[in-house]
Amino acid sequence: MIVNYQPVIELASGKVAKVEVLARPDAPGQRISDVVRSAEQSGHIKRMTDQVLDISLGEWRKVGRPEVAISINLSLHNLDEKDLPKRVVKALKRHHIEPKALWFEIDEKAQQLTNGEWIARMKELASIGVRFSVDGFGAAELTQATVYDLGRLPIAELKIDGLVVADSDSNMQHRGDITASVQMARQLHLATSAKGVERQEIASLISRLGCTYGQGYYFARPVPMSAIAVAIDAFKSPLSDTRVT
Repeated sequence: MIVNYQPVIELASGKVAKVEVLARPDAPGQRISDVVRSAEQSGHIKRMTDQVLDISLGEWRKVGRPEVAISINLSLHNLDEKDLPKRVVKALKRHHIEPKALWFEIDEKAQQLTNGEWIARMKELASIGVRFSVDGFGAAELTQATVYDLGRLPIAELKIDGLVVADSDSNMQHRGDITASVQMARQLHLATSAKGVERQEIASLISRLGCTYGQGYYFARPVPMSAIAVAIDAFKSPLSDTRVT
């Protein structure tokens, strides 16, 4: 498994707030989505998640940027694992990473979680400082029921789907989806992160609409561990000279 890191920018300060772990297979031609799906179906997702967690936390310790958090994708299948919280705690201790520096991103279907054991495992991790994001948000209809569902979960952030973000300067429906997501997040006291930001117009728009974070090629591309420290230290937000008020 090969691991790269993509900076996530806090829009208000223009600083790198965290990095998302982007894993890809060693074998050429394979897609990570296919590998994850196969692991979920075969029951090997536990081993795969532990591998990505161990590699990324180990590398992140070497980077030496404790003020920047690290965000790792977590399969909903992992929430079936009774020992998940214990394994995460052991990995954090093994690599000397503070729990507050770790985020887990879970699929937007998490808003439909009704399994009490799953929620209990999330709450156990949240109680020690690990934070959760709901990924791929904003592409479906937002209702008051969604607010209720999300309000039951120990989450800290909504990540707005890149397909919604990508054309939101010209697509009024998608712009409205972002606005509604930000308003919902504020109602729930959550941060918002816009994915798939590839143009200056989009970056300025999500900042005006009130998103907390931005992520995408416009800000920074994924890089290996050997380059991420330099990328963080050298980063200067392109919005600092183009911010629209």
